[in-house]
Amino acid sequence: GNEAQDVLYGASAALRRYLWLDRDRMGIEGVSYGGQLTDWIITQTSQFKAAMPIAGISNLISYNYMTYYNQYEQMEFGAFPHQNNLMDVLWERSALKHVAKVKTPTMFMHGENDSDVPISETEQYYIALKDVGVETIMVRYPREGHGLRETRHIVDSIDRCIAWYVPDTNTGTRSSTGR
Repeated sequence: GNEAQDVLYGASAALRRYLWLDRDRMGIEGVSYGGQLTDWIITQTSQFKAAMPIAGISNLISYNYMTYYNQYEQMEFGAFPHQNNLMDVLWERSALKHVAKVKTPTMFMHGENDSDVPISETEQYYIALKDVGVETIMVRYPREGHGLRETRHIVDSIDRCIAWYVPDTNTGTRSSTGR
């Protein structure tokens, strides 16, 4: 779809309308489908200075074969991935295929017990970003599913988010711990 273009148009409109926004300090993040969209957007542009996809899908093919949504593509496209060249379409629309274009520092977060989007979706993209030399970290939250529930994990994620988006002013480096 055109959701990624909508986000980019929205960011451009906000920059034009709100002159106090600093285009050199913009970040992007999203959870679940928003995480998948964040994964995709950073393959299309380097305008964001940091990204934080949470529980996103990076590979539409592996996702189809690992979850209870395994018939989603059949409902959406009228075929299973192995039919009608759908595998090629899904791969083309997967952020993982385009990982070599990513330049944006990226911090992933994912619950280890996520049954909606298996953590392997984040692991694949995290490893691929490391392979292409992008600054990246992955935070795994034990006992968490598709979203954080434990108070200490919620607080930890907020601390890490702030630290990721605001590099140390003395060194210019990002903190992976948020402390």
